[in-house]
Amino acid sequence: MVEPQDLAPLMAEFGRGYTRKIFSEMARVKTTPARARLLMTLQCHGSCKMTDIGGYLEVTPRSVTKLVDGLEQEGLVVREPHPHDRRISMIRLTPQGMQVCKESALANHAAVTALYEHLTPADRQHLARILNKLIEALNSQSSETE
Repeated sequence: MVEPQDLAPLMAEFGRGYTRKIFSEMARVKTTPARARLLMTLQCHGSCKMTDIGGYLEVTPRSVTKLVDGLEQEGLVVREPHPHDRRISMIRLTPQGMQVCKESALANHAAVTALYEHLTPADRQHLARILNKLIEALNSQSSETE
């Protein structure tokens, strides 16, 4: 019988392997998960203030600045003046940034799909049920501490 404490090392090992796979796929399309998340945020929300990007990504302003600086140097995003406040820069995807965003999403989707194809449909259903149960437990625990 598998005890609850026996699951933590398995989840950690899966998490490390999953992270390596995603990083590998992102590297194949010449980006990183952090950069891809920022690009996808801009694709979903359109032109954004850097503070808004930080909120969406739940990262520090310094991290956003560093990511935006790198993406801007590569021509994937541009800074534009805010229409009403000249102290604020708006960050917008360039056409090249949209392409990298699309390639990143496709690479991530393909990697995840290929991984879960190793499971039978019944196993996927079972995994989904278990994950939903764990998500519910996490959500109820976090609402109890607030």
